[in-house]
Amino acid sequence: MTDYSHLDPKTQAWLELPDLERANRMLIDRFITHERLQPIMDHIDFLRFSPPKSRASGLVVSGLPGSGKTMIARAIERRYPPIAAEGSKAASLPVLTIEMTGAREARALYDRILTELGVPDPKRYVGSDRERMVLKLCRAANLRLLVVDEIQDILTSTARQQRIALDTIKFLMNQLSLPVLALGTAQAPDAMQVDEHLNARFTYRSLPVWKQDPYLVNFLDALERVLPLKQPSQLSSLPITTALLRLSDGVLDPMMRLITYAAAHAVESGTEQITPQLLERARVEMPTAAVRLARERANEPAKAA
Repeated sequence: MTDYSHLDPKTQAWLELPDLERANRMLIDRFITHERLQPIMDHIDFLRFSPPKSRASGLVVSGLPGSGKTMIARAIERRYPPIAAEGSKAASLPVLTIEMTGAREARALYDRILTELGVPDPKRYVGSDRERMVLKLCRAANLRLLVVDEIQDILTSTARQQRIALDTIKFLMNQLSLPVLALGTAQAPDAMQVDEHLNARFTYRSLPVWKQDPYLVNFLDALERVLPLKQPSQLSSLPITTALLRLSDGVLDPMMRLITYAAAHAVESGTEQITPQLLERARVEMPTAAVRLARERANEPAKAA
């Protein structure tokens, strides 16, 4: 009997898939809650479940581009999805995410919130009507966490626009007792410090740049268990970690891309394990599984006919 103990039981089941589907499966988004990320996720859970306070607090998570901020936002949305109405219990939206990019005035922020709440043509609301509608719908949805992505983009606007944007966030926090998770680059703390009163409500945490240490070993060991390859790759071994860090500069997104591309190449080539050579290949060559599978599926009806 073949030993696949290097994989989680659920991942072992994926080994039954045709090779093309299995190679394509390597490319899906994966969110690994590693040791360095767990305190951040715990803090987000704390914000989400804390009783409403008149002086709501927040968390700023910053990091280099590609360090995993967008992954966090998507993970939070998956963890706290919309809740459908059931019996006498109304539908709710625990978490709502907006982007600061290009938002120069309060109306832009309000329009984005209304859009996420499913309001058609939010621009038909103007002035105080727009503000009242945002507050009304957020309360009705029992919104408990506002995620503001790309918060550092506030700094690209004028001083007046910066104050307006932060005043709008502070207004929502005050009126709705609403905690805020702000995500951004290394400039994110600078953006929040434009308003010293708002700044005092936020805690600051940063995402790591990876290096050779036990944290990286544990992260890669956990990741290897969810990649359906038939042979152990020993991702945490020194030859592979050395190649990974050299090719990715220790930034999470390119590191994950290299690993998943190399895993798909490993299936396509029949090697069934990630090697430093496949990581080098992944840097310059995309796997073909997704395209080949799409073409294969597109031809299925014609073949059946």
